[in-house]
Amino acid sequence: MARTSPTAVARPTGRAVLDLPPAPLTRKIGWIAAFAAWVLVALALVSFDAADAPSRTVASWNQPPANLMGAVGALVALTVYEAFGFGAWIPMLLGGVALWATFTGRAISHPVVRAVGAVIAMIALSALHATWFPRLGSLAGAEAGLIPQWFAQQFVARFNGVGTSLILLLALVLGLMVAADELLGMLPKAFARVGEALEPLWKTDWRGLIARATAKPQPAVATVGGAAAAATDEPKARPMRRKTRAEADVAATEDSNVAVLDAEDAEAEEAEEIEADEASCDDEVEEADTAEADEAPTSLTEEELRERMARLPVRVAGPSTTVARDQDIPRTENYEGYQFPGIELLDEPESNFSATIEAFVRDQAATLTQTLATYQIEGEVVGIESGPVVTLYSVELAAGTRVARLETISKDIARALSAPNIRIIANMAGTTAVGIEVPNRQKEKVRLKELMSGGQSQGMRLPMFLGKDSSGEPLVFDLTKMPHMLIAGTTGSGKSVCMNSIIMSWLYTKRPDELKLVLVDPKMVEMSMYANIPHLMAPVVTDMGKASAILEWAVTKMEERYELFQRAQVRDIVTFNDLGEVELFERLGMTDADEQAKARIPKKFPYLVFVVDELADLMMTNREVETSIVRIAQKARAVGIHLILATQRPQANVVTGLIKANMPCRVAFKVASGMDSRIVLDQKGAELLLGQGDMMVVTPSSSDLRRCQGTLVADNEIRAVTRFLKDVAQPSFERSLVAIRSQAEAQAAGDTEQTGEFSAERDPMFDRAVEIIIETGRGSVSLLQRRLAIGYGRASRLVDQMGAAGILSDHKGSVAREVLITMEDWQRMKALEAGDDGESGGGATDGATDDETDDADD
Repeated sequence: MARTSPTAVARPTGRAVLDLPPAPLTRKIGWIAAFAAWVLVALALVSFDAADAPSRTVASWNQPPANLMGAVGALVALTVYEAFGFGAWIPMLLGGVALWATFTGRAISHPVVRAVGAVIAMIALSALHATWFPRLGSLAGAEAGLIPQWFAQQFVARFNGVGTSLILLLALVLGLMVAADELLGMLPKAFARVGEALEPLWKTDWRGLIARATAKPQPAVATVGGAAAAATDEPKARPMRRKTRAEADVAATEDSNVAVLDAEDAEAEEAEEIEADEASCDDEVEEADTAEADEAPTSLTEEELRERMARLPVRVAGPSTTVARDQDIPRTENYEGYQFPGIELLDEPESNFSATIEAFVRDQAATLTQTLATYQIEGEVVGIESGPVVTLYSVELAAGTRVARLETISKDIARALSAPNIRIIANMAGTTAVGIEVPNRQKEKVRLKELMSGGQSQGMRLPMFLGKDSSGEPLVFDLTKMPHMLIAGTTGSGKSVCMNSIIMSWLYTKRPDELKLVLVDPKMVEMSMYANIPHLMAPVVTDMGKASAILEWAVTKMEERYELFQRAQVRDIVTFNDLGEVELFERLGMTDADEQAKARIPKKFPYLVFVVDELADLMMTNREVETSIVRIAQKARAVGIHLILATQRPQANVVTGLIKANMPCRVAFKVASGMDSRIVLDQKGAELLLGQGDMMVVTPSSSDLRRCQGTLVADNEIRAVTRFLKDVAQPSFERSLVAIRSQAEAQAAGDTEQTGEFSAERDPMFDRAVEIIIETGRGSVSLLQRRLAIGYGRASRLVDQMGAAGILSDHKGSVAREVLITMEDWQRMKALEAGDDGESGGGATDGATDDETDDADD
């Protein structure tokens, strides 16, 4: 009877097919696919390069990717290393062993449990990496993997470093035992077999063989007892280092205990052996020193060193080869009758800077290498990036060399390079080299015309051409992304020139209906050239008392814009300006009959930028101005209001914590001390700058400091551009700002007749606010906020106007002001005011309407 195949036996249930073993062909195909995937992943991990896309540690990616598996392999390797670190190799290796065992027909017991053990061992190993060597790796912030780093941080917070190490080591061992207990059990046997195979090599007299191979033939010398002949015929294994007298005595003592010789003969023989050993050791030490000198890296001569530096690639930041044209500057041309200034009004950039600096930086690199060798620091210059003011030398230090050794000899390095000072950058992203910034003996003048040709300002709403960084790349920022700036520096450091370059950037890119400027210049000479340009909202402010009132006006304007944005259901100024008139009026609920109300609603809002040249004078004039600055800095970005504050005294009572916290973009020129640098940048470094435009910049997008050379804008360029703009259009000053100025001047002169000024700038809700105050009998700002549904700034301004008009008493701290008139008195005041307005030919309401119409035009 024929034997029935196992696969042909019928099963009583419908799951018979699932219980059958897979066909041999299917198993082979599955194994080949799994092995191919394992090889692909392994090759991707082995050939991982931190410069491949989509790496976040470098700015320029490899093209094409250096990974053996291409872009997909680079993505897989980056994902694995960022998530699990180098411990990911444990599951990879154990997975390879499992594949091999499957191929050879061996079964893997408890695969799920072993997989869990492999994961535990992987996390433990990477967590140990994060605990012991947190910066060892090429992935900035994720060298040991994000998941193991989190575990390491949790353990360190609870058990400190020693306890964490013990726990993680235990977890690593237990994980490996769970994942590969049989494999670990085989390791002692494997080591024993290797030891047995290498045992004959261990027993070989290698020292004797080396001594005979390297020994020099010497003439035989007749000595007592035939010591020379014995040394020639039966060479002894001699140590590679010189024997000390103590070691010779110990050896002699041991030999005397073992040998059965006559005492006098033993002493004579030992003395002869010691002399022979010392003579041979001298020869061997000389030969070993010669061999080590041949194997060790030879010290380069000055000519060889300079020849090597000549072959080193140097990245020199020269001027742009393309000259900016008017069409290169992003502009909008739909403002009737307005013309932008021509690019020919700006000075040409320098043309011969690159040729003169390259030879100099190569000589400096050779001198730097020699200086490090002089102080016994092994390092090699592997890269040079020359900027307009400083040159960055990338130095690769030998393994085990601490960066602190460089910092201790920084002044000596500066002296050897004939530099006023140097700056050492311990950690540079994407490389293991240490950066040394050395000032150039010749500075490059960065011109505005050169920066405008790069095209970096495309898509920016308020572009600022600040200069070039240390590698020569243009430094172009958008103020709307900052959104406020703090500039600090001593006299002559380049602070005012930086503000001039910012203003000139906007004059070339923005129309007066897109940008309005308020310039505060207590020195009365820095910004006087911008007087009467069409972008100004008010004449250049030189009185700090008026400046504080203008900032309070800015807070009120900010609240008014937010109220309108809320009614129009928009989030920011960009969305509001993109609305058409029809959609805007629909959102505001206005009909065709509301023509006067429509005329008072602005269709588009311009950006408002307040530039203050000296913050210290403003803070000393009125300490309450800090509240206005902080409120604007905290809230005004969305409504298009921005601040640029400059000071030459970055002290703690000027740049307060609240101001600095809300100024994420900070620029520091040369300051007087390291403490001033800490106040501005939160770290030292600005005190080492060179002045004349040398600056450090920190932006919200990155906490890393960038050393730059500021743009140089000459006075003749500013005069040419402003003269052109004054011929094209005249300024349209804000009436409310002019009224604030007139009011401040009147108060300074002792004029008590202020009713006219208040009428000129009276809020449209003033009458309704007075009626609410009289009805309730309380002069409270919060009351007006609730009843009129307005912001704090507008309500505070209404209360101040009532106090100036004699309706409310003076301010009494936190207590609400007292109401001084009745409703009948208020009706009589309105009647008298209406009669005065009729005689003068205009009323307060007309003035308010004109103000709103001006706002709409702006």
